[in-house]
Amino acid sequence: MTAEIDAKWAFRRYREIQHRLPTARFPESSIACVSCADLIGQFDIFALDSFGVLNVGETAVAGAVEAVETFRAAGKRVFVLTNAASTPLAHLRGKYESMGFEFADEEIVSSRGLLMSALAGYDDGMRWAVAASKSAEIEELPCNAVPLDEVSLKNADGIVLLGMRDWTDTDQQKLQEELARRPRPILVGNPDLVAPRENGFTLQPGAYAHALRDATGIAPDLFGKPYANAFDTLLGLAGPGIDLNRVLMIGDTLHTDILGGAAAGIRTALATDHGIMRGLDVEACISESGIRPDFILPAI
Repeated sequence: MTAEIDAKWAFRRYREIQHRLPTARFPESSIACVSCADLIGQFDIFALDSFGVLNVGETAVAGAVEAVETFRAAGKRVFVLTNAASTPLAHLRGKYESMGFEFADEEIVSSRGLLMSALAGYDDGMRWAVAASKSAEIEELPCNAVPLDEVSLKNADGIVLLGMRDWTDTDQQKLQEELARRPRPILVGNPDLVAPRENGFTLQPGAYAHALRDATGIAPDLFGKPYANAFDTLLGLAGPGIDLNRVLMIGDTLHTDILGGAAAGIRTALATDHGIMRGLDVEACISESGIRPDFILPAI
């Protein structure tokens, strides 16, 4: 994990683990759009990625607030589909409000919520060691959760990777050694490899989860895009009888937003200017990965 973390690294690493991700069918070509205004008439439901589409770090993408308002004014339903596992729902909604967005709780599908639902299904007596920052409020999790350290790592019945901002190579090595010694369930609340921020990219739990699998062969359970647990939840909130061809996932990442949306049978749009595709040859990445969106646009 000591390599320079940039867009090229992220794409290359996604390609290395692509065989572990869902599979889907894709269109033969993509339609270029100037903005989402070109798409309003074609869709009833817009599912929006957060990092790289609505915001970069703590800053709203230029025009994103206005785009969401335009969707609503046209009578469209709008959801946020995010792999932000470290932030409790109330704080996440507040974060969006501070950037000018207005989303109700039921319009936000977060990988944290998916993880919490999964944890609730385990035996109440299980002890979970959780890698997370203090702001992640692990006491909200529906389980016996304690911060991950050397003692809890050895004694826990399961491991949760929620947020890993201060995670080190030494921490990773200890985790790998301990799980190789005594395998246990490992649940990952954010499958992303990286997140775009104002000054570059930060590694996310998915990067460490796949490195763990490379080293030990242990396959963690991952919650969030591109996996079905995220898109099934989204479509469940959208309600019965929806036309999947009238649902659009807008994201910045081929291997999460676009792949996951296509696997769920909905349409997809790749936003290229503010997320992982920024600075890359978009068409070359699409050709190499085989993951093609229905639409390509600079930003929401």
